[in-house]
Amino acid sequence: MAFSDGAPPERLCKPVVEPFSASGGEVQLNARLQKIELNEDGTVKHYLLSDGSTVEGDIYVSAMPVDVVKLLVPE
Repeated sequence: MAFSDGAPPERLCKPVVEPFSASGGEVQLNARLQKIELNEDGTVKHYLLSDGSTVEGDIYVSAMPVDVVKLLVPE
């Protein structure tokens, strides 16, 4: 981060978010994941967020720390 020539949101986050959004993806900030719900075949059905809402998609990307992901990934 020390060698980034600009603010992290502008120089690091924006270049990642823009192409994702341009292809129809949606970025949700401060959306706390409570549980990963699975289909019977083991694929992801949806994410359950702490506010009770669900997120469904074809691809899921998360920026959670590894220790938190380990607690939420189903067996």
